[in-house]
Amino acid sequence: MRQLASRSGRWLPLWLWLAAACGVPARPPAMARMAEVHAAPATTEAEAWAPQAHAHAVELEAQAESALRGGDTEAAALIAERAIAAYEHAWALTRLARAERRRLDAEKELAEQRRVLSELRAQHQRLAAEAAALELRAQVARSALPVPPHETSPVERREARRRAAAALSAQARLLCVGARLLGEEPRVAPVLARLDELDQRLASGAEAKSIETATELRSQCLDIISEIRHQNSKPAARLSRGAPASGKASSDAPAARPPAPASAAPLPADVLLEELSAVGAAPSRDDRGVSVSLRDLFGPDGKLTQRARPELERLVRVAEAHPDFPVLLVGHSSSERGTVEVGRQLELLRTALAGSGVSKLAVASVGDRQPLLPQRSPSARARNQRIELVFVAPGF
Repeated sequence: MRQLASRSGRWLPLWLWLAAACGVPARPPAMARMAEVHAAPATTEAEAWAPQAHAHAVELEAQAESALRGGDTEAAALIAERAIAAYEHAWALTRLARAERRRLDAEKELAEQRRVLSELRAQHQRLAAEAAALELRAQVARSALPVPPHETSPVERREARRRAAAALSAQARLLCVGARLLGEEPRVAPVLARLDELDQRLASGAEAKSIETATELRSQCLDIISEIRHQNSKPAARLSRGAPASGKASSDAPAARPPAPASAAPLPADVLLEELSAVGAAPSRDDRGVSVSLRDLFGPDGKLTQRARPELERLVRVAEAHPDFPVLLVGHSSSERGTVEVGRQLELLRTALAGSGVSKLAVASVGDRQPLLPQRSPSARARNQRIELVFVAPGF
């Protein structure tokens, strides 16, 4: 009996430890994963970027620990899985919050770059307008320079001077007609009268001081049209394209976006040049404005050809989109017979444009005074005989 009691006393601590161990339930694997997720760096970031989601996950973790201490291992495992999902949800919200922050920063940077670009564009256009004004003033000054006196020259030279005077007279007439289209009839009328007298003298063969007179008249016409454009290009007279005259905002425009400043809008002549290029019209620019050369518009029957109709319709649409640009039709020919033919085509074309809604319209014929190729060239007639459709620029 004494030996049995001794053996029982020896095993008693082990039995007590086993009994105590059996009283504490083992931790489920989900609890271990939950602890790993809790210690992850992403969880620390989620506490700052997604605090509500992070707090919910921490609350679920505490509930899982409480269920485990209460001996309900199955409930603890389920709640631990929910806590893991909550932590991962907080991570996702953190990534979304960071992405949103980056998007807002990018939008802020884009708005700043657009502001800088708008300022640079406005500055460029102001400088371009000033440069154009200075160039026109320089042209006026150069045109006003007196021509050195000359002695009597041979017949060929006199004819060359007469043709040069005729070309200058044609340039002056087109500039003055353009100025008249822009509303300067009183100042233009006496200059056009002097041009008529000069053309009569040139037609009779007189060339005495004709170049000097033609140069003076061209300078006057260029001066008049330059002053008009300078007045129209002042900030007080310049309105942004498409803005309502009453000052009310359009119902289709976003309310939060203010209208662009007028100085940041593209120059009207540049816009017109781009639109004409887009429709394949091959435009060019000179002192008159933006011009397009038209050839072979009419067939032998005197009617517009099938090829010319869509081309003319495209130009009419451009003219309707820019009503502040008057239209000047200029006829060029390569012979006396061609002058009559071009004159008839000019009238037909004027009728067609007026019927299409082009209101500010004028016609001028300069004959063979502005050829593109010498008359002796084999392709002179095909190149020289043409009709120019000139969009007279109202400003710089």
